[in-house]
Amino acid sequence: MKVIQLNTWSCHLAPAIAQLFEREQPDIVCLQEVLSAESTHKLLGSIQEILHVYPFTYSYYSPLVQFRFMASTAQRGNMILSKFPILSSSEFWTAGEFQADFVQEIPYNAARNVAHCQIDTPHGLVHVLTTHGYHVGAHKLGSEETVKACRQIAHYIRSLKEPVILTGDFNLTSQSESMCVFDGLLKNLTKEYEIQTTRNYLTTKTEACDFILTRGIEEKSFTVLDDVVSDHKALVAEF
Repeated sequence: MKVIQLNTWSCHLAPAIAQLFEREQPDIVCLQEVLSAESTHKLLGSIQEILHVYPFTYSYYSPLVQFRFMASTAQRGNMILSKFPILSSSEFWTAGEFQADFVQEIPYNAARNVAHCQIDTPHGLVHVLTTHGYHVGAHKLGSEETVKACRQIAHYIRSLKEPVILTGDFNLTSQSESMCVFDGLLKNLTKEYEIQTTRNYLTTKTEACDFILTRGIEEKSFTVLDDVVSDHKALVAEF
């Protein structure tokens, strides 16, 4: 079972993401900054453009914001795609709430949530969760808000009995107090494999801020791909 984690950079490089999926043939994909728009007139990349090339049978989209685009609207948020049945899906908020009319004046952190799917996999029922973490602009060391969010996620995961895969762009480093909240609860593959960066030349940032964390399911391999499909690199775990 192959799982991909990627911050899509608002699907700016949608054709490249679709090509990556075609090559890697993932079973489950966890995405952040997913732009959803039925009609973008090719001015914006979108998840629809990606799924037209590489479709999934099951999906769950959890938008954070909605904004006006030309004569229509678009949304951006977190998404889980799966070739295996999604038995149930839900979300919970770690900061703010859904912004139905997102404009420049609204703070960037006004909406942060965690998408959760229970998926019927060859390994049995697995809880797959993904999030885009609270953003502290100056660094990736976190803040009181990120510690609170990670504690909330950890508390939620403790209530789940079956295996767990948690992914996301947490906007944090493994050494931050916030990510250390998961120590002893989840296996941090980014930390275990000593990944130095999950970014590329499309940004000046160099930290490893993207993660796949697990409990109750052992990975066979874990890699970070160098394909330029976003300003973040894609993480791939096989189970």
